[in-house]
Amino acid sequence: MNNSMLSDRIEKFILEMLGKQSTDEILLKRKDVADLLECAPSQVTYVINTRFSPDNRFVVESRRGSGGYIKISLREDNAPSHSKDQASSKTRSSTSTGGKQRTNEIHPNSITEIENGLDSYFRMLLDYEIISSREYRLICTLTHTMLEYCPESHRREAAKTMIHRIE
Repeated sequence: MNNSMLSDRIEKFILEMLGKQSTDEILLKRKDVADLLECAPSQVTYVINTRFSPDNRFVVESRRGSGGYIKISLREDNAPSHSKDQASSKTRSSTSTGGKQRTNEIHPNSITEIENGLDSYFRMLLDYEIISSREYRLICTLTHTMLEYCPESHRREAAKTMIHRIE
């Protein structure tokens, strides 16, 4: 329960910062946010990867190193409703082609779609040197294997559980 409240605080902080900007993007330093909110930098990473995803109309970019940052941008959505399904369909239509686009829209629990979401989280851990490139490859391989054997209806929940346990 305490983790949930902390995640809510981090999300609220980032959304408030985004709301104060004249543009639809902000630049953050993960450590600065963590220090300000008195939490671990990995908790900031977790919130960014789970709550600021393309499914929620956000684009997240990161650059590692001492001058590194996390850039969170709000994508435009011209549709009157902002549901996760519509946002993820828009993301797929801008990045997919032909039959794959239609297949992903029909199967939101596809292995590829879930792996792509998890990969951004694992890449951020790699970028911030929380895990090594060898650990990154191992995690990606294990994730793919897990998703292959997991029933389609349980894939998203399995992915969320895995990230929660990693944290």
